[in-house]
Amino acid sequence: MPDNAIIAAGAVVTREGASEREYLLIHRGYRNDWTFPKGKVDPGEHIIAAAIREVREETGFAIMLGVPLPTQSYSVKGRDKFSHYWFATYLSGEFVANDEVDEIRWVTYKQAVKLMTYPHDRDVLDAAAAAPVTTALIILRHTQATKRAEWAVAEDALAQVDSSRPLTAVGRMQASGLVPAIAAFGISNLHSSDSRRCRDTVGPYAGARSLAITLEESLSEEQHLIDPTRAQNRVTEIAGSASPTLLCTHRPVMPTVMQALTEQLEVRNVGKRDFDPALTPGSMVIFHRDAQNPAVVYAVERHIH
Repeated sequence: MPDNAIIAAGAVVTREGASEREYLLIHRGYRNDWTFPKGKVDPGEHIIAAAIREVREETGFAIMLGVPLPTQSYSVKGRDKFSHYWFATYLSGEFVANDEVDEIRWVTYKQAVKLMTYPHDRDVLDAAAAAPVTTALIILRHTQATKRAEWAVAEDALAQVDSSRPLTAVGRMQASGLVPAIAAFGISNLHSSDSRRCRDTVGPYAGARSLAITLEESLSEEQHLIDPTRAQNRVTEIAGSASPTLLCTHRPVMPTVMQALTEQLEVRNVGKRDFDPALTPGSMVIFHRDAQNPAVVYAVERHIH
């Protein structure tokens, strides 16, 4: 992707109508067009958070995201633009006309095809029309932590074990920045290695949503080294839940986590890196699972921080 590319994010917001699924289209008076809500990603903003924010700013609606939809790419004044979309479900909110959007309409598929201004929006609409109902499983590597060598000299190494190693200031910012991205999928089931750096990565989201964190001793670096089979079995148990779930752990544990998921999950549209354990601090993989059968995965997203 070119360095000067414009990155935008948005969603195809849906609701159940009287007889069939309905889709939200917005009218932008300054462009006189009908399209889906979207907008530019702010510097440093997570792209998922941008999709949620743009929908709320343009429509006033709170939404929950589902599977990713086709990315649109086109040129704007000589620059490449990439617009990323997700399937979304309307939760709440009331529309008030604003500087960006002066009118909205809830329409059926056939009505949307006739009303949309841009032919390329049809691909996104078709994907949304075929989108299944899903529940997310997020595998998250903890955000940036203090280096082991720095922690050893900063504190009494005999009194402060590695599991007490904290996040850096950057890591704390990363953890806060992940809150809207995690919230976008309605995560309600939180699991974390019992090490401080993992707890503190999940903590801001848990606090914002008043959720408890289930601490997983077997998924700490130390216990995983002692008994990786126990860790793998625990991942299998966690991933078996149909609830929207997040698991936060460490780089050395990731290969075991992904091995367990490889054996448990059936990915319908397989990608080469679906189960790649290589994640940088604060990065995550999202498995979009069938809401009725969480062993079936319809889409996999990788978000590298």
